[in-house]
Amino acid sequence: MATNQSTATDLVEVVYQEDLTKKGLADLRKKYPKSFSLDMSDDEQFKQARAIRAEFNKLVKSINERRIGFSKELKTYGDDLVKKVEAIYAPTVEAFLLEDKHRKEEAARIAKEREQFLNKQRDEIAQMGSFVDQCKNQGSQFIADTIEAVDLVDTESFDKELIHEAIDTKKGILETLNNMYQAAKAAEAVAAEREQLRIQQEAIAQQERLQKQAQEIEARINNLRADPMNYFDKSSAEIAARIEKLDTFTPTNEKFGNRLDEVIQVLAQVIQQLKMMHQQKLQLESIAVTTDPEPQVQVNHEPIEQSTPIEQQEHEALTEVNRMLDQNEQPLLGNSFKSTMFENTSAPINYMPLSAWPSSQDRADNDELDRICDQLDLAESYIEVLEQRLNKAHAA
Repeated sequence: MATNQSTATDLVEVVYQEDLTKKGLADLRKKYPKSFSLDMSDDEQFKQARAIRAEFNKLVKSINERRIGFSKELKTYGDDLVKKVEAIYAPTVEAFLLEDKHRKEEAARIAKEREQFLNKQRDEIAQMGSFVDQCKNQGSQFIADTIEAVDLVDTESFDKELIHEAIDTKKGILETLNNMYQAAKAAEAVAAEREQLRIQQEAIAQQERLQKQAQEIEARINNLRADPMNYFDKSSAEIAARIEKLDTFTPTNEKFGNRLDEVIQVLAQVIQQLKMMHQQKLQLESIAVTTDPEPQVQVNHEPIEQSTPIEQQEHEALTEVNRMLDQNEQPLLGNSFKSTMFENTSAPINYMPLSAWPSSQDRADNDELDRICDQLDLAESYIEVLEQRLNKAHAA
């Protein structure tokens, strides 16, 4: 440091040696000490002060000119010297600067690529949160598949700067998805129970509908089968009209379901029974006309039944029952049948209908059995009517 200051002082003295040196400065201090003073009110001393000022201005001007000139000369020399130094150092410095620029550019590229890589991994971490959004309002199976997909995410592949964030994010998402899975399973269990209950209720309702439908069909078939009973007291013309109506009646699946074939058979049997009744009525009406051409009339002009002996009522009852089956068949009770019920005119008529009948399946499997049951059903219907008539005759 001392050497540098000495060199600088020597250089200054070289530059300014023509104008001022250390000795010159000492001479000036002697010439103008601090105690030197002039009375400016004195003209001579004022003139002396002017001369001193002129001397000062000249010396300062000389120093400044020397400084400026030297600086210019020094700059020119320095610039030339720098060029020479640059020429000496150029091969190494230029190569260094080129490599330094390349290294800085490469470092910037690497830093940019790393930042892009980290941003991509940050996006991957953020995208793991989308699994939760995807599972909203989804079923348990979908959530289970998503949990498996999240579980396969390899957090070890993340950069050391982000790996802990990735691990924590994955763990949090798996916990959330597991809670959603449990909630979905519980909701599905409730929904399954409700659906099972709905199916059971629907099955019960369907069974009730089928039962009601079967009952309605059964009632329609029973009504059809019992239709001849409604015409015991009808005229032959009314029975004929009924036969004609039934001949034009066409059973449908809508009304009779899977028992349509059975209904067709019952319809044919009913028509046959009505035809038998029609023939019987024609015969009875013919007999009535020949035996009682002038029936008695009540005051209100309605015909009065002509009294019939009990023996004749009994005979007609047996005859109608026999005809009911078939005129060509053996009479139901036989020609020589004797009954104390009919012989004893005071005995009440109390016929007990058959309580146990063959099943519908047995009748469906056996046409002859079904025909006999139909005939027996019709016979019992006749017997019920005849029983009422005989009781009425006994009461009379």
